[in-house]
Amino acid sequence: MIFYFKFGKEVNVTVDGGTCKWLRYLEEQGIDLLNENHTEYVPNLITGDMDSCPPLILEKLKSMGAMIIKTPDQDHTDYTKSLFELGIYVKKKNVKLNRIYVFADTSGRFDHIMGNINTLYKSDKIIEESIQVIQLANDSLTWVLRPGLHSIIIPKILVQNNSWCGLLPIGAPVNCIVTTGLKWNLNKETQLQFGSVVSSSNTYDNCSEVTINTDSPVIWSMGIEPLQKNINNYISSNT
Repeated sequence: MIFYFKFGKEVNVTVDGGTCKWLRYLEEQGIDLLNENHTEYVPNLITGDMDSCPPLILEKLKSMGAMIIKTPDQDHTDYTKSLFELGIYVKKKNVKLNRIYVFADTSGRFDHIMGNINTLYKSDKIIEESIQVIQLANDSLTWVLRPGLHSIIIPKILVQNNSWCGLLPIGAPVNCIVTTGLKWNLNKETQLQFGSVVSSSNTYDNCSEVTINTDSPVIWSMGIEPLQKNINNYISSNT
């Protein structure tokens, strides 16, 4: 299930079987989308190869205003294809995106997890580079830090609970990276590379701001379990 957000107003996208998960989630909130007049919850766009979503549901949502785009190309994952289609959609609708939040499971099949990471790395070639794509799972946030200086505001509850965070050089080494605000900071002499050093199981040094200056793309991932009940307060934080 994937949702994308723009300034002040949402652009919602569901992907194939994620559409059914969205309907079940709404039912848990007491909203029967298919039988009630709640058009504000109808996805703007539904994409995927459509092998996991019943045609009757798709037809009903289409009649309620959803745009259905079948993407059978097997050279890309549904996640990647949905970003392509979102890019086309926002250009056609003249929508200005601010940030993209992707609700994606990070448990289960390792190849799916790595496929999601691969899409994160490719996202700047699919969507404007200035638009941050952030994966949100039950207990973590994950995104790519592009070369340059980044400042991440950490909620106090995560600092107080010594929540985990990590910097992972997936795909290529990071030759120069400098951090502040972490319990185990990295300096210019540190090279991140699989088979050598990676910054996993790190945490915060009693600090509400982490800075990261990197010469290469690197994955930033952080635990958010203490925030689960208050997640809406965090996803508006600056990255």
